Amino acid sequence: MGLERRTEEDGEPVQIPQVFKELLRKRGVVGEKMVRRFLYPRLADLPQPQAMKNLPEAVDLVIHYLSSGKQIVVWGDYDVDGTTGTALLVNFFRELGVEVLWHIPNRLTEGYGLNIDWFLARKRIDLASDFLLITVDCGISNARQIEYVQKMGGKVIVTDHHSLPEHDLPACLILNPAQPACGFHQEHLAGVGVVFYLAAGIRTEYFSRAASGTSPATVNLKKYLALVALGTIADVVDLTATNRILVRAGLEALAKPSFPGLQELLASCDICSGDISSEDIGYLLGPRINAAGRLGESDLVVKILTAGSRKEARSLTSKLAELNDLRRTISANNLEIALSIVDKPTINSNKCLVVKGELHQGVAGIVAARLVELYGVPAIVFAIKKMPDGTISFVGSARSVEGMHILEMISSCSRWVDRYGGHEMAAGLSVSQGKMADFQAAIAQVAQKMWEKRSPPIKRRFDVECSIEQLMAADHIEFFKLLEPFGPGNLQPIFCDNSAWIIDSRTVGKDAEHLHLTIRGKYSNLKGIGFCLGGRIDEIQQDPRRSILFAPTLNRYRGNVSWQVRVIDIMA
Repeated sequence: MGLERRTEEDGEPVQIPQVFKELLRKRGVVGEKMVRRFLYPRLADLPQPQAMKNLPEAVDLVIHYLSSGKQIVVWGDYDVDGTTGTALLVNFFRELGVEVLWHIPNRLTEGYGLNIDWFLARKRIDLASDFLLITVDCGISNARQIEYVQKMGGKVIVTDHHSLPEHDLPACLILNPAQPACGFHQEHLAGVGVVFYLAAGIRTEYFSRAASGTSPATVNLKKYLALVALGTIADVVDLTATNRILVRAGLEALAKPSFPGLQELLASCDICSGDISSEDIGYLLGPRINAAGRLGESDLVVKILTAGSRKEARSLTSKLAELNDLRRTISANNLEIALSIVDKPTINSNKCLVVKGELHQGVAGIVAARLVELYGVPAIVFAIKKMPDGTISFVGSARSVEGMHILEMISSCSRWVDRYGGHEMAAGLSVSQGKMADFQAAIAQVAQKMWEKRSPPIKRRFDVECSIEQLMAADHIEFFKLLEPFGPGNLQPIFCDNSAWIIDSRTVGKDAEHLHLTIRGKYSNLKGIGFCLGGRIDEIQQDPRRSILFAPTLNRYRGNVSWQVRVIDIMA
């Protein structure tokens, strides 16, 4: 159902199947008004752009540069949030008839944030003395670099959503909901969400200032919400009321994308028709886009998303697919190396693990996340990096578990860390060779103390009981789709069928790691897939009557789209 098809005055109560009534009640969505707003979010309910701190001033500055024909530079981060946000601004300015200069730093050679060397090189080539720099999903920790850009003659607008630094806030216009005085302070926008609001503010003011009768056709911003949905889901931000509206509208726009690059990107993931889900973004689109950044070619993503034709985009997405395959291979190889290094007694003692060696910097986060899954403790994976002066530095990615705030852990050891940043569950850091031994000893002490104080994590087994057959019925699936998008703040619900009968099971995938199931139904049997459950096949075949934890999932195969059962766990 489209976002614009319902009004608050509809009056008729929403007809909700009993299983979803219980689910919504458990999630605190109660009362007719709250239920309607949750199930049928409307763009009309979005907060106005002017509520964002500094946005009116930023809009004025952008329009000044647009009107004067002076150069605008867009600098984005290399992840999905940063690249989609950069592409949004490039496409938006292009619709206004302005081509901007944009840059995505190479993760492996330039690192995160602003890079003065790039500006120095561009200055020698074509960067005018009076230009406007707009950062996307970065910049809030780059006070020194921004000061340098300003000395070069540039004006700066930082658009970011990361935590504010304790000291040295950039002396420029800042659009960041993390600012306490910002009207979006509780909305947890992704970086692409921030620039969407900047574009919305620019559009309103730009066309209101145009002379009557000479204004070009206004820009339709709804198509840009496809990019907002991509970046927001991939960046795993909280699905606040505002983000829920943006992403639901974005998923609709993504199902019928206006941009040629998005059309080709979907096709490359075998998403050719049907609904687009947050799961599609989290498991198909997001990792593929991130592969470019992990291997140092994030600019490829922006080129795809700003391509002028499907023909142009097709060759670029083919290269992206190759990078994604290479990323998978490198990740698998690096995981094997890491597993050969880890020592279980040390892990049990330290309550964390640190791995360092000849590993690929771009996949360190993937390997760390996998180690967390395997050992249940925070993991830091370091790649060796040779610095220009000949010294050795270790560049790492950290992932954590519930109750172990990884950024606080690293901050407690900051005297041995050269650079770091992140949040509760993930962080990045660099440690020089001479400080590594001290850092490892210090992080182990911090982890041990934090482990003792942490509350036992609450195991979320399932949300509500419901038979597989009932939930997979067409009317229940249609309602299930109204619960989207899923993510932090609205986790994908897990259901439990206590009387399932598995009539057929077989292993599939590399090394028979997954389980393909056929589950008996009253009128027709149902297909299911259990990822990483292949090792359970013998016990299931011996006793096929089981309790099953499951969730509906879209199955895409050669252009055909169907709903199937994703089996999460099988119990006696």
